[in-house]
Amino acid sequence: MSILFKNISKIYNGKVIFEKISGRISDGERIGIIGINGVGKTTLLRILMGIEIKDSGEVSYIPEDLRFGYLNQYTQFEDNVTVYDELYKSGLIYIDSSFNTDSYKNKLKRTLFEVGFNEKDFTQLASSLSGGEKTKLSICKMLIQNSDVLVFDEPTNHLDMEGIKWLESFLNAINKTIIIISHDRQFLDNTIEKIFEMKHDSITEYKGNYSEYKIQKENEIRCQEREYEKQERDIKHLKEVIIDRKAWFESAHKAAGQNDFLRAKSKKHVKVMRAKQRQLERIEENKIKRPEKDSLAAFEYLAKGALKGKKLPEYLIQGENLYKSFGKKVVFENASFDIKRGERIALNGRNGSGKSTFIKMIIGEEDFEGGYINVNPSLGIGYFSQELENLNFNNSILDEILEQGVPVQSARLVLGSLLFRGEDVYKKIEVLSMGEKCRVAFAKLILSGVDMLILDEPTNYMDIVSREKIEEVLQEYMGTVLFVSHDRYFVKRAANRIFEIEDSKIKIYEGDYEYYTSKKVEDEKKKGVGMDYDNIRDEIRRLECEIAFISGRLGDTRLSYDEKEDLDRRFIETSRSINEYRKLIK
Repeated sequence: MSILFKNISKIYNGKVIFEKISGRISDGERIGIIGINGVGKTTLLRILMGIEIKDSGEVSYIPEDLRFGYLNQYTQFEDNVTVYDELYKSGLIYIDSSFNTDSYKNKLKRTLFEVGFNEKDFTQLASSLSGGEKTKLSICKMLIQNSDVLVFDEPTNHLDMEGIKWLESFLNAINKTIIIISHDRQFLDNTIEKIFEMKHDSITEYKGNYSEYKIQKENEIRCQEREYEKQERDIKHLKEVIIDRKAWFESAHKAAGQNDFLRAKSKKHVKVMRAKQRQLERIEENKIKRPEKDSLAAFEYLAKGALKGKKLPEYLIQGENLYKSFGKKVVFENASFDIKRGERIALNGRNGSGKSTFIKMIIGEEDFEGGYINVNPSLGIGYFSQELENLNFNNSILDEILEQGVPVQSARLVLGSLLFRGEDVYKKIEVLSMGEKCRVAFAKLILSGVDMLILDEPTNYMDIVSREKIEEVLQEYMGTVLFVSHDRYFVKRAANRIFEIEDSKIKIYEGDYEYYTSKKVEDEKKKGVGMDYDNIRDEIRRLECEIAFISGRLGDTRLSYDEKEDLDRRFIETSRSINEYRKLIK
């Protein structure tokens, strides 16, 4: 299997999205495509799948009838269609003449069990599923259609951390060609083996996952810096030689008169000078660009200027015995916590566990029925909401920031550190992408001089470059930070303490993300599950091996109808057992 694309170009409404993009995807490769928002990653994949038309270039497949499974960013299902029926109809268009209804139904059930659905879920309306469950059902559809290539466009967007970990494990167990567009760097680290870095006019391949790509990229930049510095030295030297030779020639030419020796020497100097000029022209024609560097002045401002001279107590916020419910659903019960000066706290929890509610209780936008929250009266809090309601969309970027009362130079320094440079600062906020609007809102918060930032999914709409700039700015910020994020890479870089909402409580981990994950594993092993934890894990592994064996046997075309039915039955029974064991150790 292979996909070859050459000189692909795409134009929308007169605007070139990308041009002359070329590359190759081979059988079994696991590729992550990265690049800034707007570079055309999704458009390129849709062209490769035949969903969109290219303006120029060539795409070829081996075999020609290559089948794609596609998980896009905006999964929607029809109303009044159950999970089972949605899957049933999606596979019918790929059924051949040897179709057997019972075998097909068993295959459907097997696939649903494989991604974690239970039998009671089969009759649930597909449109009523959570974002994560919709993602799982979409994956089932890709599998039931026997796709040769699985394409995922931002598959982690609607998943919490547990859902992302499940998806990683699932993808790593599939022996297919996989292409992923994602801004989740940890997800890319755990699932892919090659990076395509996409720009408007090229794709550059890097072997390895995202972290390995970063090392290679940093080495490239260092080499480019060395080459640039050598080039500048060579240019300076050549110019000096040319000027010296020219001055010597002019002086010698006047003094030479009829002196043949001086005239011959002058001609030799002219040849050398012209050779040096040609060498200089060649360097100028192939000039290496200077690698872009961040403005250190911006980070110095953040580190020294924003909170200069402000004195705060050690404990900024304390909560005791909190109780909060929505109808019959109890979100918090006897929940307690404290937040100290200078901490960077990541707030974790499953989707719907109460993370946004917790934040709103702290800032006074949500009431609670029991307990108390004490916020130090001298503490200034800046809140970043996913709704971005604090932005005036009629303002330019610069005008919006200047409303914070900061000098133009400071505003431009911080905007530059967040990738708004040159004329970009005069763009109206209303024309910006969601990721750009988030960066403006973040810059506004940083420059407001608040003592504490509370951030609710600050990087949701941002590409990888933007996320890394936010991380750099946060590392220089002197205040306290509380944030919600499903981006584990972001949490690793930004957090030194973890709050996790679980079972209506706030569990506190006094360490960074690495400490948190190791402690979670340790805690799981200590839970009383009615059967030894390690034995359960061993039994799950044994049953998973049995599933793998059965799956391999089911692919044997020589099986009789009765043998296939027996294997289908064993697969479903084994899947049920695995699900039951997994419930015990959740």
